[in-house]
Amino acid sequence: MKHGIEATLKRTEEELKLVGYSFATVRTYHSAAGRFLRHAGKPSNRLKHKDVRRYILDMKESGYSSSSINQHHFAIRFLFQSVLKKKAWRMDLPLHKRPEKVPIDLAREEVDRLLEASTDVQYQTIWMTLYSSGMRLSEAARLHVTDIDSKTMRLLVRNGKGSKDRYTVLSQSLLGQLRSYYRAYRPDEWLFYGRDRQHPPCLRTLQKVFKEDKTRAGIRKNATPHSLRHSFAIHSMEDGANLLYIRDLLGHRAIQSTLIYLKVTPEGINRLVNPLDRLMDHQPEKERPQ
Repeated sequence: MKHGIEATLKRTEEELKLVGYSFATVRTYHSAAGRFLRHAGKPSNRLKHKDVRRYILDMKESGYSSSSINQHHFAIRFLFQSVLKKKAWRMDLPLHKRPEKVPIDLAREEVDRLLEASTDVQYQTIWMTLYSSGMRLSEAARLHVTDIDSKTMRLLVRNGKGSKDRYTVLSQSLLGQLRSYYRAYRPDEWLFYGRDRQHPPCLRTLQKVFKEDKTRAGIRKNATPHSLRHSFAIHSMEDGANLLYIRDLLGHRAIQSTLIYLKVTPEGINRLVNPLDRLMDHQPEKERPQ
Protein backbone atom coordinates (compact mmCIF):
# COMPACT_ATOMS: atom_id res chain seq x y z
CA MET A 1 0.00 0.00 0.00
CA LYS A 2 2.78 2.41 0.97
CA HIS A 3 4.56 1.87 -2.33
CA GLY A 4 1.28 2.42 -4.21
CA ILE A 5 0.71 5.74 -2.48
CA GLU A 6 4.28 6.89 -3.09
CA ALA A 7 4.01 5.99 -6.78
CA THR A 8 0.75 7.94 -7.09
CA LEU A 9 2.26 10.94 -5.32
CA LYS A 10 5.28 10.87 -7.62
CA ARG A 11 2.97 10.92 -10.63
CA THR A 12 1.01 13.75 -9.02
CA GLU A 13 4.15 15.84 -8.57
CA GLU A 14 5.23 15.16 -12.15
CA GLU A 15 1.82 16.15 -13.56
CA LEU A 16 1.76 19.34 -11.50
CA LYS A 17 5.17 20.34 -12.81
CA LEU A 18 4.22 19.48 -16.39
CA VAL A 19 1.13 21.70 -16.16
CA GLY A 20 3.39 24.49 -14.93
CA TYR A 21 2.09 25.12 -11.42
CA SER A 22 4.23 27.24 -9.12
CA PHE A 23 6.64 25.69 -6.63
CA ALA A 24 4.29 26.55 -3.74
CA THR A 25 1.24 25.00 -5.46
CA VAL A 26 3.13 21.83 -6.31
CA ARG A 27 4.16 21.44 -2.69
CA THR A 28 0.65 22.19 -1.36
CA TYR A 29 -1.19 19.86 -3.78
CA HIS A 30 1.35 17.07 -3.27
CA SER A 31 0.94 17.27 0.51
CA ALA A 32 -2.87 17.41 0.31
CA ALA A 33 -3.05 14.44 -2.08
CA GLY A 34 -0.81 12.42 0.23
CA ARG A 35 -2.97 13.13 3.26
CA PHE A 36 -6.11 12.12 1.37
CA LEU A 37 -4.60 8.89 0.03
CA ARG A 38 -3.38 7.84 3.47
CA HIS A 39 -6.76 8.69 4.97
CA ALA A 40 -8.58 6.58 2.36
CA GLY A 41 -6.22 3.64 2.94
CA LYS A 42 -6.92 1.85 -0.34
CA PRO A 43 -5.35 1.53 -3.81
CA SER A 44 -5.93 4.55 -6.04
CA ASN A 45 -7.92 2.49 -8.58
CA ARG A 46 -10.49 1.70 -5.89
CA LEU A 47 -11.07 5.27 -4.71
CA LYS A 48 -14.69 6.36 -4.73
CA HIS A 49 -16.58 9.60 -4.29
CA LYS A 50 -17.59 8.49 -0.77
CA ASP A 51 -13.89 8.41 0.22
CA VAL A 52 -13.54 12.06 -0.75
CA ARG A 53 -16.78 12.99 1.00
CA ARG A 54 -15.70 11.26 4.21
CA TYR A 55 -12.30 12.97 4.10
CA ILE A 56 -13.71 16.48 3.60
CA LEU A 57 -16.26 15.94 6.38
CA ASP A 58 -13.50 14.76 8.71
CA MET A 59 -11.50 17.89 7.91
CA LYS A 60 -14.49 20.10 8.70
CA GLU A 61 -15.23 18.29 11.97
CA SER A 62 -11.56 18.56 12.95
CA GLY A 63 -11.73 22.34 12.69
CA TYR A 64 -9.70 22.95 9.54
CA SER A 65 -10.08 26.41 8.02
CA SER A 66 -12.16 27.05 4.91
CA SER A 67 -9.00 27.95 3.02
CA SER A 68 -7.31 24.66 3.92
CA ILE A 69 -10.41 22.61 3.04
CA ASN A 70 -10.68 24.32 -0.34
CA GLN A 71 -6.99 23.67 -1.06
CA HIS A 72 -7.58 19.96 -0.46
CA HIS A 73 -10.72 20.16 -2.61
CA PHE A 74 -8.72 21.40 -5.62
CA ALA A 75 -5.82 19.02 -4.97
CA ILE A 76 -8.10 15.97 -4.87
CA ARG A 77 -9.88 17.10 -8.02
CA PHE A 78 -6.50 17.38 -9.76
CA LEU A 79 -5.55 13.93 -8.46
CA PHE A 80 -8.66 12.28 -9.92
CA GLN A 81 -8.84 14.15 -13.22
CA SER A 82 -5.18 14.69 -14.17
CA VAL A 83 -3.33 11.85 -12.43
CA LEU A 84 -5.84 9.00 -12.23
CA LYS A 85 -7.28 10.12 -15.61
CA LYS A 86 -10.90 9.97 -14.51
CA LYS A 87 -11.93 12.83 -16.78
CA ALA A 88 -15.65 12.38 -16.15
CA TRP A 89 -15.20 12.40 -12.37
CA ARG A 90 -16.80 15.36 -10.61
CA MET A 91 -16.23 16.61 -7.10
CA ASP A 92 -19.94 17.27 -6.40
CA LEU A 93 -19.02 18.93 -3.11
CA PRO A 94 -19.45 22.68 -2.55
CA LEU A 95 -16.46 24.87 -1.86
CA HIS A 96 -16.37 26.38 1.60
CA LYS A 97 -17.11 30.07 1.73
CA ARG A 98 -14.08 31.88 3.09
CA PRO A 99 -14.81 34.50 5.73
CA GLU A 100 -13.80 37.99 4.61
CA LYS A 101 -11.17 39.06 7.09
CA VAL A 102 -9.66 42.49 7.50
CA PRO A 103 -5.97 42.32 6.53
CA ILE A 104 -3.57 42.72 9.46
CA ASP A 105 -1.10 45.46 8.61
CA LEU A 106 1.65 47.26 10.49
CA ALA A 107 1.80 51.01 11.08
CA ARG A 108 4.83 52.79 9.66
CA GLU A 109 6.30 53.15 13.14
CA GLU A 110 5.85 49.41 13.71
CA VAL A 111 7.61 48.56 10.45
CA ASP A 112 10.49 50.78 11.56
CA ARG A 113 10.67 48.99 14.92
CA LEU A 114 10.58 45.59 13.22
CA LEU A 115 13.52 46.46 10.97
CA GLU A 116 15.47 47.87 13.92
CA ALA A 117 14.81 44.69 15.91
CA SER A 118 16.09 42.38 13.16
CA THR A 119 19.60 41.25 14.09
CA ASP A 120 20.45 39.41 10.85
CA VAL A 121 21.20 41.35 7.66
CA GLN A 122 19.62 38.75 5.39
CA TYR A 123 16.33 38.60 7.28
CA GLN A 124 16.24 42.37 7.66
CA THR A 125 16.74 42.69 3.90
CA ILE A 126 13.90 40.24 3.23
CA TRP A 127 11.51 42.23 5.47
CA MET A 128 12.55 45.42 3.63
CA THR A 129 11.92 43.69 0.30
CA LEU A 130 8.41 42.65 1.31
CA TYR A 131 7.51 46.10 2.62
CA SER A 132 8.98 48.07 -0.27
CA SER A 133 7.67 45.90 -3.11
CA GLY A 134 4.45 44.25 -1.91
CA MET A 135 5.75 40.78 -2.73
CA ARG A 136 4.47 37.61 -1.15
CA LEU A 137 6.95 35.82 1.09
CA SER A 138 7.23 32.88 -1.33
CA GLU A 139 8.01 35.31 -4.18
CA ALA A 140 10.74 37.15 -2.29
CA ALA A 141 12.28 33.86 -1.11
CA ARG A 142 12.73 32.73 -4.72
CA LEU A 143 14.23 35.93 -6.12
CA HIS A 144 17.30 35.49 -8.30
CA VAL A 145 20.25 37.86 -8.23
CA THR A 146 19.48 38.68 -11.87
CA ASP A 147 15.93 39.77 -10.96
CA ILE A 148 17.24 43.10 -9.67
CA ASP A 149 17.19 45.77 -12.37
CA SER A 150 18.85 48.87 -10.96
CA LYS A 151 18.64 50.72 -14.30
CA THR A 152 14.85 50.66 -14.48
CA MET A 153 14.44 50.35 -10.68
CA ARG A 154 12.32 47.22 -10.96
CA LEU A 155 12.24 43.77 -9.39
CA LEU A 156 11.15 40.80 -11.49
CA VAL A 157 8.72 38.44 -9.76
CA ARG A 158 8.96 35.06 -11.45
CA ASN A 159 6.06 32.61 -11.54
CA GLY A 160 3.92 34.45 -9.01
CA LYS A 161 0.40 33.48 -8.03
CA GLY A 162 -1.45 32.26 -11.09
CA SER A 163 1.90 31.25 -12.65
CA LYS A 164 2.44 34.79 -13.93
CA ASP A 165 5.58 36.91 -14.07
CA ARG A 166 5.33 40.58 -13.19
CA TYR A 167 7.47 43.56 -12.27
CA THR A 168 7.25 45.49 -9.03
CA VAL A 169 9.02 48.59 -7.79
CA LEU A 170 12.61 48.68 -6.49
CA SER A 171 13.13 51.43 -3.96
CA GLN A 172 16.34 53.40 -3.65
CA SER A 173 16.59 52.47 0.03
CA LEU A 174 16.22 48.78 -0.73
CA LEU A 175 18.80 48.99 -3.52
CA GLY A 176 21.34 50.39 -1.06
CA GLN A 177 20.47 47.66 1.45
CA LEU A 178 20.78 44.96 -1.23
CA ARG A 179 24.26 46.17 -2.17
CA SER A 180 25.38 45.98 1.47
CA TYR A 181 23.75 42.56 1.79
CA TYR A 182 25.48 41.34 -1.40
CA ARG A 183 28.90 42.37 -0.14
CA ALA A 184 28.29 40.50 3.13
CA TYR A 185 26.63 37.32 1.82
CA ARG A 186 27.86 36.98 -1.78
CA PRO A 187 24.77 35.17 -3.11
CA ASP A 188 25.20 33.15 -6.30
CA GLU A 189 21.95 32.16 -8.08
CA TRP A 190 19.36 32.76 -5.38
CA LEU A 191 19.32 36.30 -3.98
CA PHE A 192 18.46 34.91 -0.54
CA TYR A 193 19.51 31.41 0.40
CA GLY A 194 18.95 28.80 3.09
CA ARG A 195 21.30 26.04 4.19
CA ASP A 196 23.62 26.78 1.25
CA ARG A 197 23.84 29.04 -1.79
CA GLN A 198 22.17 26.43 -4.01
CA HIS A 199 18.84 26.48 -2.14
CA PRO A 200 16.36 29.31 -1.40
CA PRO A 201 15.40 29.92 2.24
CA CYS A 202 12.77 27.75 3.92
CA LEU A 203 9.46 29.60 4.29
CA ARG A 204 8.81 28.11 7.71
CA THR A 205 12.18 29.36 8.91
CA LEU A 206 11.38 32.84 7.62
CA GLN A 207 8.02 32.81 9.38
CA LYS A 208 9.67 31.71 12.63
CA VAL A 209 12.33 34.42 12.43
CA PHE A 210 9.69 37.05 11.63
CA LYS A 211 7.79 36.06 14.77
CA GLU A 212 10.97 36.38 16.84
CA ASP A 213 11.78 39.80 15.36
CA LYS A 214 8.20 40.94 15.90
CA THR A 215 8.34 39.92 19.57
CA ARG A 216 11.70 41.66 19.98
CA ALA A 217 10.16 44.81 18.48
CA GLY A 218 7.30 44.71 21.00
CA ILE A 219 4.61 44.27 18.33
CA ARG A 220 1.62 42.41 19.77
CA LYS A 221 -0.48 42.23 16.62
CA ASN A 222 -1.05 38.80 15.10
CA ALA A 223 1.11 39.90 12.17
CA THR A 224 2.95 37.64 9.73
CA PRO A 225 5.38 38.39 6.88
CA HIS A 226 2.27 38.83 4.71
CA SER A 227 1.38 41.85 6.86
CA LEU A 228 4.27 43.70 5.23
CA ARG A 229 2.60 43.18 1.84
CA HIS A 230 -0.63 44.60 3.28
CA SER A 231 1.30 47.52 4.75
CA PHE A 232 2.89 48.26 1.37
CA ALA A 233 -0.55 48.50 -0.25
CA ILE A 234 -2.12 50.59 2.51
CA HIS A 235 0.78 53.01 2.92
CA SER A 236 1.11 53.42 -0.86
CA MET A 237 -2.60 54.21 -1.03
CA GLU A 238 -2.26 56.75 1.78
CA ASP A 239 0.55 58.41 -0.16
CA GLY A 240 -1.68 58.82 -3.21
CA ALA A 241 -0.70 55.86 -5.41
CA ASN A 242 -3.25 54.87 -8.06
CA LEU A 243 -5.37 51.84 -7.10
CA LEU A 244 -4.85 50.16 -10.50
CA TYR A 245 -1.10 50.67 -10.21
CA ILE A 246 -1.10 49.03 -6.76
CA ARG A 247 -3.14 46.14 -8.14
CA ASP A 248 -0.54 45.49 -10.85
CA LEU A 249 2.37 45.70 -8.40
CA LEU A 250 0.65 43.22 -6.05
CA GLY A 251 -0.19 40.87 -8.92
CA HIS A 252 -3.91 40.80 -8.17
CA ARG A 253 -6.00 39.26 -10.92
CA ALA A 254 -9.13 41.24 -10.05
CA ILE A 255 -9.47 44.79 -8.73
CA GLN A 256 -11.82 43.49 -6.02
CA SER A 257 -8.83 41.96 -4.26
CA THR A 258 -7.19 45.38 -4.06
CA LEU A 259 -10.33 47.22 -3.01
CA ILE A 260 -10.19 45.58 0.43
CA TYR A 261 -7.43 48.04 1.33
CA LEU A 262 -9.77 50.98 0.81
CA LYS A 263 -11.84 49.67 3.71
CA VAL A 264 -8.97 49.67 6.18
CA THR A 265 -6.85 52.67 5.21
CA PRO A 266 -6.35 54.59 8.49
CA GLU A 267 -6.15 57.89 6.65
CA GLY A 268 -9.63 57.38 5.24
CA ILE A 269 -11.01 56.38 8.62
CA ASN A 270 -9.38 59.35 10.34
CA ARG A 271 -10.95 61.78 7.86
CA LEU A 272 -14.40 60.64 8.95
CA VAL A 273 -16.18 62.99 11.32
CA ASN A 274 -17.63 60.58 13.84
CA PRO A 275 -21.37 61.22 14.37
CA LEU A 276 -21.02 60.88 18.14
CA ASP A 277 -18.27 63.51 18.22
CA ARG A 278 -20.40 65.84 16.10
CA LEU A 279 -23.35 65.30 18.45
CA MET A 280 -21.22 66.03 21.53
CA ASP A 281 -19.84 69.19 19.90
CA HIS A 282 -23.37 70.59 19.64
CA GLN A 283 -24.36 69.82 23.22
CA PRO A 284 -24.01 72.43 25.95
CA GLU A 285 -21.02 71.72 28.21
CA LYS A 286 -23.19 70.88 31.22
CA GLU A 287 -25.22 68.30 29.30
CA ARG A 288 -22.22 66.28 28.17
CA PRO A 289 -21.68 62.92 29.87
CA GLN A 290 -18.80 62.93 32.30
